[in-house]
Amino acid sequence: MANILLIDDDADFRSMLKLMLTRMNHTVSLATRGEDGFTQATNNKFDLIILDLMMPDVDGYELTRRLRTEAATRNVPILVVTARTQPADRESAKEAGADAYLTKPVNNRELADRITEILAGPRPERPLPTNSAIKAATPISAPVAAATATGRVIVFLGLRGGMGKTTLAVNLAGALHRSGRRVCLLDLNPSVGHVTIHLRARVQVTWADLPADVDSRAVAQAVIRHDSGLFLIAAPLKPIRGSLSVEGTQALLTQLRSSFADIVVDGGPALDDATCVALSVCRYAVLVVSPEVGSVQTAVATLRALPSLSVFDEQVKVILNYPNHEGQVSRAAVEKALGRAVDAVTPFDAGQASAVAQGVPLVFGQANTPLVNAIMEFAATL
Repeated sequence: MANILLIDDDADFRSMLKLMLTRMNHTVSLATRGEDGFTQATNNKFDLIILDLMMPDVDGYELTRRLRTEAATRNVPILVVTARTQPADRESAKEAGADAYLTKPVNNRELADRITEILAGPRPERPLPTNSAIKAATPISAPVAAATATGRVIVFLGLRGGMGKTTLAVNLAGALHRSGRRVCLLDLNPSVGHVTIHLRARVQVTWADLPADVDSRAVAQAVIRHDSGLFLIAAPLKPIRGSLSVEGTQALLTQLRSSFADIVVDGGPALDDATCVALSVCRYAVLVVSPEVGSVQTAVATLRALPSLSVFDEQVKVILNYPNHEGQVSRAAVEKALGRAVDAVTPFDAGQASAVAQGVPLVFGQANTPLVNAIMEFAATL
């Protein structure tokens, strides 16, 4: 029988799977986090590693890639057992180096058959990667480990359309990802959000599909892993009345903060329940204002409302964004109306329209444009 390492942060599932494997006469070692699993795997001899994809410190994709860079584990079979059911997740796990994939919940027969198939099958000899490949495979572990307790919530606000709020939220998330942080985008717009358009992401599950009792399994099914490395929870695919409930938003953010270093929230078009909950736990509220009279007036009113939501001056960042070539109001006039200096100015970028059309944000597709440089500089201040 096999010596198996099981890596999963869900205590109930871990106990259940250990019982199933023990009844199959396998010897089972347990790890509750990716880093602990990596340490155990590289310091002991296992016949099989079973791991989850969504874990608080290092996700299953990254853990698999890291295991494939180590001489001790590069040929050990890896079975992914996860609540994530989308074909893109299966393909990403395979690309990372997983040998097999099962979706939760699993039954005894299915699990036993798959383990027998893996252990009886050929063991591919994987060459050790070059030093450069090893470095490329492990950029995320150090930053994420420092942020396992409570990820930062960064909420973008712009209670007037056409100001480029979503553009800035997506590109800031990309900038943080480029700096080595593990980032999830959360689109709280109840009227068909645009984050998926910016990323050309295909979704099957959105936050509108979450159950009343939001747990780690439900969140794992809703989180999408984009090709860029960003993670995403999408807005509903058709307009709905209302927003995610207070309790649902609280539970969702609790789960996300335990799994990601940063959660970038594209806030709703109003201070609805979900957006207010996100603001209540935010590290930063990023208020987007464009240089036109209506936008400035809306921003002034929003700034006045934030203290009542327990969001105070030290948490507020203001970005003056130019979605068009010119503005009606000068920067000085904007700052005078707001009663404070802006924290960043993001210039008009002619490439933004094609970036949206192609589904490749500027931060990934055109890394040296003025807008991207401004976003990268702003990200460095957070």
